[in-house]
Amino acid sequence: MIAGALADWRPDLGELVWWTPDDEDGARAAGVVSEVGPSFLQRDHLVAAHAKRADGAPHRAVVTVTTEVAEALDTEAMARALTDFARAHDELRSRFVVADDGTITRILTPPHAITLAAHRETAPPDHAALVEVLHHRIDRDATHDRIPGWSVGAIDAGTSFALHITLDHSHTDGSAAIEALQEIVVRYRAHVTGTEPTLRPAGSHLDHVADELRRAGDITGDDPLVAHWRSVLVAHGRTVPRTALDIGLDGPAPVPAVAIDEPLVDAATAAACESRARAAGGSIAAALFAAIARAQWRVTGERRYFTSTVLSTRDPAFPGTQGWMCTFAPIALQADAGDPDDLVRAAAQQLRHARAHIDRPVHGVLAILAASGDFVPDSSSPQMVSYLDFRRLADPHAPEIVAGRVMPGVGRTRNANLWVNRNDDGLRLLSHVPDNPVARRSISALHRSLVSELTSFARVPEPIRYADHVGAQVP
Repeated sequence: MIAGALADWRPDLGELVWWTPDDEDGARAAGVVSEVGPSFLQRDHLVAAHAKRADGAPHRAVVTVTTEVAEALDTEAMARALTDFARAHDELRSRFVVADDGTITRILTPPHAITLAAHRETAPPDHAALVEVLHHRIDRDATHDRIPGWSVGAIDAGTSFALHITLDHSHTDGSAAIEALQEIVVRYRAHVTGTEPTLRPAGSHLDHVADELRRAGDITGDDPLVAHWRSVLVAHGRTVPRTALDIGLDGPAPVPAVAIDEPLVDAATAAACESRARAAGGSIAAALFAAIARAQWRVTGERRYFTSTVLSTRDPAFPGTQGWMCTFAPIALQADAGDPDDLVRAAAQQLRHARAHIDRPVHGVLAILAASGDFVPDSSSPQMVSYLDFRRLADPHAPEIVAGRVMPGVGRTRNANLWVNRNDDGLRLLSHVPDNPVARRSISALHRSLVSELTSFARVPEPIRYADHVGAQVP
């Protein structure tokens, strides 16, 4: 499994097959208003999507997963697999109605009202035409107000096929999308062979959302997570983090972005980084943040590093749950303070604190800080760095996962968001930056510096273990 961008995916061409509801109007009519509204992240996404649609902007707030399967496609078996998949997950049976005043209503369709059916289209003449067709379908189908809110199809090359699934971001995150890919293929193979699928346990996303909203309401001003966020925000202008890189912006509006995916270090170097980081009382994630902080300092001269990172809130007992389940945590480091091991320990301490308080939804924390004036919210998204170990998701050795890709939608940005992903080959860096020469040069310089930092960190002998960190569990 690797990350990337849809424009870089080059499957063998063939006839296009699409699976769509055989009666979407009936599915919509069968829906009922749910007592569970959107989660905090869903609300942010839906308000932004509603505004972009009103402005006529293309819809790119999606997550796509793809894979290639080296066998002939059984369209009816896939239709049954997709039907079973949609019926099994309440989030995928949800659609949202967004009013101009910001009111958002979740409409939940019962399982029996959704049935997927296949239809074919002629093969595109080339890769550029394929991408154009896929983006057209994404704009039309993978939206918050369709049932299901996805665009799913295959490129049928005869003796093989390439499967692609794009979901509106309101219904998924990267981890859930990877789980979705595997579940769909497992269900498909079961229908082909006439056997029962062996599925990973899944729960209700709506129950998760309801619990999150309840927990947010329980947060008070003296909560340790509120104090932590307050101290970080006050030290960084009381607003969300911004990239320190020069990304060629000449105004306040977001601009078209480009996705750049490149290798960082191989598997042996990544393992050496992890070994040294754990010996120092940290983790591979802590080592990555320390390395990014130092790399950015080398490139920009900015000694203070401030970003937000993504933490999963998915119940490990239910890895197959479909939905957007994560929160955010601040990472603030003094890049020139001490040696690399000190920086790793500082990052690890912040990650531990975030994990220890992960039951407090960040939106509830920021609402308290906004009311006190310690946080000044705005409509833009924060600078973000995500670390994801693909080897811990789904079955990393399943053929569909080995051949798989996960692709965040590439829209508009004012940041240089980074996704550091690990697989059996090592670490890779996916970045979304403004599509201009200045931003490209900056992210290229950061990439080179980060490779140097990680390689250097891996080569230095492990330090003596710190007794108070031995056995510590770091995310």
